[in-house]
Amino acid sequence: MKEIKKHLRVYKQFAKICIMQQLEYRANFVIGIGAECMWLATKLIYSFIVHQTNTTVGGLSPDEITLFIGTFILLTALYTGMFMMNFFFIPHRVRGGELDLMLVKPISTQFHLTMREVDFAIPIPNLIGGVITVAVSWSRLGLEAGFVQIVTYCCLIISGTVLTYSIFLFPYLFSFWTVKVQAITDVADRMWDFNNMPMQIYGRWMQRLGIFLIPVFVIANFPVMALFEKLPLPYLLWGLIIPIVLFIAVKKFFGFAIKRYSSAGG
Repeated sequence: MKEIKKHLRVYKQFAKICIMQQLEYRANFVIGIGAECMWLATKLIYSFIVHQTNTTVGGLSPDEITLFIGTFILLTALYTGMFMMNFFFIPHRVRGGELDLMLVKPISTQFHLTMREVDFAIPIPNLIGGVITVAVSWSRLGLEAGFVQIVTYCCLIISGTVLTYSIFLFPYLFSFWTVKVQAITDVADRMWDFNNMPMQIYGRWMQRLGIFLIPVFVIANFPVMALFEKLPLPYLLWGLIIPIVLFIAVKKFFGFAIKRYSSAGG
């Protein structure tokens, strides 16, 4: 518990430093928000088209599909704010030698390497847009907003965030062996967009692969399916257990990779 508190204090300092750095260049900060607003608009176009055409997917109504989209946007805010930039910088820090300094810091190297950067510009539109989209869809569907429903949804959102960290960190760790991992990471980044719509748009075997082999569908689909009471108990347990399993796996793999790091100077 003492170590957890220490790392939380360090993360708070990381966040303060990052917001100060980003606000030094306010024009870039505002432009970043504007660009992300345009991305958000393209995602909401899906919802608009679905409502205009009264499209159903796998028995899901337009408002139910919109709830999926809102959850995806909300999780995108968490991913872009907490992890994305850190993952992008891993190859550069390995090649450039910045990792050498991180190794001697009195905190977890994995924590420092993967949580050092906190982005505020990109997540703001997604966080606001995601919360509003989820709230409006939830209300229009007349879903219960009791303690159990809210806690279950939030727990699966947290599980999805841990799963996001674990799945999308894996490809970047190959930079410890190769000079560039662009091809691998490009494929991984495209996998994120699989959550943009309900997994029911894919075939049965594709759904199974996305749940059990590379569980990207667990990230944004399971929280919403739980609200609709369409998430069987085994799937619910899987959604809570697999993030822990993969987090332990990526931690082990990071330890394996860091032992083979020979510093930028060889």
